[in-house]
Amino acid sequence: MLGILQRKRILFFPDFHQWLPLQPLGIVIFYALLAAAVIAPIASTTNIPNLGDYLTNLAALIQAKIALSNGQFPLRYMPLEHWGWHYPFFQFYSPSTYTYAGLIYKWLTPANPLLAFKLTIWSGLVVGGVYMQRIAFWFTRSMPAALLAGVIYLCAPYYIIIIDFLGSLNEIVALGVLPAVLFYSCLRFYAPQNNVLLAKLGIAWYLLATIHIVTFVYASFFIGALLFLVTVKIPNAWRNLIGVGIAYILGCMLAAWYLAPIVAFKDFFTLTSTYSSAEHMPAFHPLLSQLLSPTADLTPGMKGNALLSIHPAVGWPILFAAALCLYAAIKKLSSGSRLADAWLTPLLIIFFVAFLLVWSPLNCWSWLPAPLLIGQYCWRVLSQVIWIGALLSATALCLLFKNKLDKYHVIFGTLLIVMSASAWFPMSENANASLADFISQPYLLYNDNSYLLDFNKFTTFVNKIDNTLIETSKILKTNSDYSIPKPLLQLAVDPAIELRADIPVSLSKKNLHLAIVVNNEMIDKKELTPGLLNWNINLLAVKNRYPDSAPLLLKFLLLDKNDKAITATLPINHAILSGYLNPAEILSINQTQMYCTQKKSRTLCDVPVGQGIKFIELPALYYPKLLRLSVNGENAVYQSILVEGELLAGIVPIPSKLNHIQIEFRGLEWANLVSWAAWLLIVFMLFSHILRYFIQRPSKINIQI
Repeated sequence: MLGILQRKRILFFPDFHQWLPLQPLGIVIFYALLAAAVIAPIASTTNIPNLGDYLTNLAALIQAKIALSNGQFPLRYMPLEHWGWHYPFFQFYSPSTYTYAGLIYKWLTPANPLLAFKLTIWSGLVVGGVYMQRIAFWFTRSMPAALLAGVIYLCAPYYIIIIDFLGSLNEIVALGVLPAVLFYSCLRFYAPQNNVLLAKLGIAWYLLATIHIVTFVYASFFIGALLFLVTVKIPNAWRNLIGVGIAYILGCMLAAWYLAPIVAFKDFFTLTSTYSSAEHMPAFHPLLSQLLSPTADLTPGMKGNALLSIHPAVGWPILFAAALCLYAAIKKLSSGSRLADAWLTPLLIIFFVAFLLVWSPLNCWSWLPAPLLIGQYCWRVLSQVIWIGALLSATALCLLFKNKLDKYHVIFGTLLIVMSASAWFPMSENANASLADFISQPYLLYNDNSYLLDFNKFTTFVNKIDNTLIETSKILKTNSDYSIPKPLLQLAVDPAIELRADIPVSLSKKNLHLAIVVNNEMIDKKELTPGLLNWNINLLAVKNRYPDSAPLLLKFLLLDKNDKAITATLPINHAILSGYLNPAEILSINQTQMYCTQKKSRTLCDVPVGQGIKFIELPALYYPKLLRLSVNGENAVYQSILVEGELLAGIVPIPSKLNHIQIEFRGLEWANLVSWAAWLLIVFMLFSHILRYFIQRPSKINIQI
């Protein structure tokens, strides 16, 4: 029995030091050329593709360069204010990707962010191909099979779709880093005492977490499941699994500055509603026929929506490999590699689990851990199907060709795989925005409010109210209902609606009036004349007239000279409900801003405070415990105040003197300290390794007489 156990340990624990990379430069060049071919449909450096996430990621890249130039590191917020007051986009979304892309834009392509975008994608693909080849070679000990596994990975339909059809920058780069995480996880599993592998794997997990949180969560689940299944088959191997777990914890500690605020605020973001329900996951899930299809096709009824107009598929190389490996596992056939054979069953198990999560006749998401709902849509689990499928493909190639592959198999196989994937290479139309215009005025197509606190749902975040928005857009729809919750109205001491709009001459010539109706009762109307419409509508009488708890229903009517209502849209500057605070006791954001300047990552405000001022609104979005705020050198407690749909920070000032205010978005201080300590530990481990290497290195000096 002891002999059997020892043989099993040899089978599962080969000496990882036997791995030697073969011709690494040639491998990098091979995947560099393949990566260039994969991004060919979006290769233009002057025309912005009309892709789902392209504009948002390009805008964030431009902002990242500005933030880096302002001294931000790590990246936390966007410097420009037209998305809010220093919107902390990077604190909650992919800071490492944008840091890398921003550095390329800053130093290599200073005139062209689009080129920096493409170089970032290309870099991610090269890393993904190289490390998929490394892990596949580690499994099979067949260089041709390993090279083809990397090709299958980069040419998987799902990968091509997110590159050439969606422009999902962060997921693209994350799928490039994912094979490196898998590679170092496997090496660490077989060498749990190796501190260099501990450092490498910790950094790899850090990068994956700070590049794309969705891929990080799913990779944690599936790589953990794979290693657990392998551990179950090996006697006394739990120590090895714990060694990988320690590296994972180290990676999370490195990323604590980023992960901790996400965990702390994940339930309170505006975005949360899209991944808080298990019922949302199977929405738009692909059909089985689509997943198994060897050709690309537009999803019926979804044309025009970039997210859904092309269906995700597994790809026939991976499907064929999974079928062949399943047959080999049943028949107990050997691929020629003891390690690949030993890991085959665990790989097949997690492959079919991942596949069923993408497509299942039952919604099993409600039975799974809540963090897995972060993917929003179940087809995102295909990101895990393709790396498992690539490893199965390497094993299948060894089975099919009896481990006798050569360079001709690589050449022919690469051509065949690229041809099989060619159906998923779409030619994207160009976006309406020109590159020059977009650089001067970048905008977020998505996520412009995703990481704001949802104070409508979580009202405890609101300490004070200055005013609230009645219409969130810049367009007032006449003859449409607007609702004001009665508790919100009751909070106002002297409630009033402030409506600001620029009335064009063409509209004013029609002798029109704008009327306001509350609960079917007209309370006021005003003639439209050219120029600025500045209309204050007092609601105090209305507040006292309707004491019940039902909401007030407002309606704006556009009346012609015969008092006939006309349905139209009126461009406005704002429509707000005010009257909550005494204007004599507060310095509004418009008054405060003129005293504020930006210095690196800090906002400095020298605000003269007169007698009677009890509160100052500040140009910073409110996030509890994430801001460092001081007044005249002393740390100050800040509160939230609702201003025109934004939850801003504010303070009680020092009265009757100049208030020197410093504001800095710092994140959670304890999480920052954890990250610093983890990075110092990494530096210490690597320095110790280098020092030990030079101390123990034998002398190579030959003295000749």
